[in-house]
Amino acid sequence: MRKVIYLLWLDTSDEGWSRTLHHDLVPALQQVVGVGRVQLNIADGDVAPAAALRMQSSASLFDAMCCVWLDDALATDSLDELIQRISVQFSRYHVDEVERLANIKHRAETGVRTPGFSQVALLRCPQRLEYQAWLSYWQNTHTAIALETQSTFRYVQNIVSDVNGKDAAAYHAIVEECFPSLAMTDPAVFYDAVGDSSKQENNMQKMINSCVNFIDFDEIDVVPTSEYCY
Repeated sequence: MRKVIYLLWLDTSDEGWSRTLHHDLVPALQQVVGVGRVQLNIADGDVAPAAALRMQSSASLFDAMCCVWLDDALATDSLDELIQRISVQFSRYHVDEVERLANIKHRAETGVRTPGFSQVALLRCPQRLEYQAWLSYWQNTHTAIALETQSTFRYVQNIVSDVNGKDAAAYHAIVEECFPSLAMTDPAVFYDAVGDSSKQENNMQKMINSCVNFIDFDEIDVVPTSEYCY
């Protein structure tokens, strides 16, 4: 199966938009022949404490992300129509998924919010780097550093192969990182160093030093979200 990621901009003045995603969009997607799994990531009130972790370089950040796993033969036109009905704007990213760390510690029942929060990072290859060098550093060097220095319990790399939509700020990769709830507000938890200020500082510095090798911070978008797996 292949994975498609939709970034959705919604009418957030309507307090029912989250329910619409769960009760209208997901069942409709599941009824499309060829669709396997569906996942929602929503920037909702449950992740409000993580506001300080948001980073924005684009004109506006997405309100929700919808991941769909589908058969290779299935065209995306029918999916686009369903997404368009409930969004004011969307972009569709075809990705090659690499799950570096599966969630085996904090799994939830189908459709139930995953404990903690999922930090979605939207990456662009800096103009100063050649694409293959950028990709190689991220996958072969940075991944180990990220898993070593943070309290991540799920880490997914989505390498973009194609993009379709109105998103002019096309990204080269979409990252999903799940953290414990306390990591939203406590850096010691985020950097897996509770009770050890020296380890916290070392882990934070290692992470920053690695990030600057392949990320321009004025070109990255980061959105804390609630994750729901169907």
